[in-house]
Amino acid sequence: MELHVDKDVGIIGLYGLGGVGTTTFLTKLNNKFSTTPNVFEVVIWALVPKDSDVGKIQDRIGGNFGFSDDSCKNKSVDPKAPDIYGALRNKRFIVLLDDLWERVDLNQVGIPKPSQENGSKLIFTTRSLEVCGEMEAQKKIEVKCLETEKAWELFRDKVGDETLNNHPDIPNLAKQVAKRCGGLPLALITIGHAMVCKKTIGEWKYAIEMLKRCALPKLENEVFLFLKFSMKCCLLFCCLYPEDYRIPKRRLMEHWFCEGLLNEFDRISEAQMQGDNIICSLISACLLENDGEIDGEDCVKMRDEIRDITLWITRQFEATENNFFVKAGAQLFQEPC
Repeated sequence: MELHVDKDVGIIGLYGLGGVGTTTFLTKLNNKFSTTPNVFEVVIWALVPKDSDVGKIQDRIGGNFGFSDDSCKNKSVDPKAPDIYGALRNKRFIVLLDDLWERVDLNQVGIPKPSQENGSKLIFTTRSLEVCGEMEAQKKIEVKCLETEKAWELFRDKVGDETLNNHPDIPNLAKQVAKRCGGLPLALITIGHAMVCKKTIGEWKYAIEMLKRCALPKLENEVFLFLKFSMKCCLLFCCLYPEDYRIPKRRLMEHWFCEGLLNEFDRISEAQMQGDNIICSLISACLLENDGEIDGEDCVKMRDEIRDITLWITRQFEATENNFFVKAGAQLFQEPC
């Protein structure tokens, strides 16, 4: 809200893990700018399709100007761009684009580039810091998972006092369930709604066990859909390490190379370049995070909720291809019979 009046910042990128609340935040901005007096003459909110189809983006933006009849929709991309540009160029506008998976060419869509001169703004959400760079965002803001107390407040609100007060042991069990969600709002809301009618201790204990075993399968597409296959395999490999384990980057890349996951190069010295790129991409997508050094070597760590989801995915692989066996901390040297 401070940045929307900053003349030096025309493009703002909000990035974070799928389900962390970027869409909710953008929706609240849209509601605020659409219903209360402000400096913008035009407010546009548009969900960007996953294939970033320019024509679909134009149709969603054009609907704000009455460009939604069949004659407009039947136009190709090139004729639509001048129509949108003409409608926006002499107005102070704010465009809110939700869920960018890759760069969108503003010129091709017809959106004038926000500048000090026109006083307009573009705010978008994405899963990746890299997309923020590709969109030339002057300000990049990471939307992080909730802290423990805020996460509990959200979960408690969704479950409701009627259920939580049904037995004196339920609140403590509910806090364990909320903790398994790792502060991810989508997980807290989804599981909170599912637990509304669970009013016995047995049901809550069962939910905790199921979360330990099955994690959060409904979130798989939210988190991993945009990853390339090689990146996904490298990320899944990280769940072989125990919870909260500080993984040395160089050793991780060596393991990836030995398992055949870095297939662009034949020599490990060259494969490290590919490994470095994958690690940076996973960090920018909030799927891994930097975690200091061990003996002078940089380390990364996987958040607990991400590890839970990757474990669920590896179980699906195990059923079909027997590629993964995870028993972290058991000091196994071979798979049990």
